[in-house]
Amino acid sequence: MRFAIIDDLDIDIEILQQYINRFAKEYNIPLVPPPMVFKRGEAFLSEFKADLFDIIFLDIIMDGMDGMEVAKQIRKVDEKCRIVFITVSMEFAVDSYEVNASWYIVKPYTYQKFSKALKHCGISILEQKQHIIIGEQPIYVHSIAYTEYREREVFIYYQNGESTTISIRQSDFSALLLKYNYFCDCVRGILVNFEAVEKLMSDSFLLKDGTIIPISRLKYKEVREKFLKFYYSRLRGGKQ
Repeated sequence: MRFAIIDDLDIDIEILQQYINRFAKEYNIPLVPPPMVFKRGEAFLSEFKADLFDIIFLDIIMDGMDGMEVAKQIRKVDEKCRIVFITVSMEFAVDSYEVNASWYIVKPYTYQKFSKALKHCGISILEQKQHIIIGEQPIYVHSIAYTEYREREVFIYYQNGESTTISIRQSDFSALLLKYNYFCDCVRGILVNFEAVEKLMSDSFLLKDGTIIPISRLKYKEVREKFLKFYYSRLRGGKQ
């Protein structure tokens, strides 16, 4: 999940970061990359482009360009990203509809109110749309069952039974996927998505489609611990 924070007060930034990290941990949502922080709207807009962030937390009252004007500029570039206003007053609540804001949080606020705002943004839907770009091709990471590198190509096998092949070095491809905590390098040349796993066995994974993925004997303990951490986290939080 890709978050941006635009706020000029350090204490408010710190609170948001804590709440984002807590929510991500509770609901097993990878922060890829970590939330990006901007203290001025002008600095944010100088780097902003479409499909860069899923959710933008935006203070309205700031030095320089105010948050409402920043939001108007965001909407000229990206109509899909969620905007959550965070401010000290309800004064601008009506104006927030003009920029299709998803939620409006008044400071000070609790974690429960923050969590409610994220859920209102449809965060589970946003998470399912997480993707990596290879060349110009988007690859939706949740749809992958496992990948295998051979003959200088990566073969991607999807959970719906389809497959595709891309030309990329395994090290470069692994660096992209292993940022997500539900992917694991279980044996040389193969990455597996824990979401596609039916059962962990003594030397392999049994996937939901019946595929058996071997686990390196040297990596088994590490892989097992990572899988169980993912599994129990999913049981506690689930996907919202």
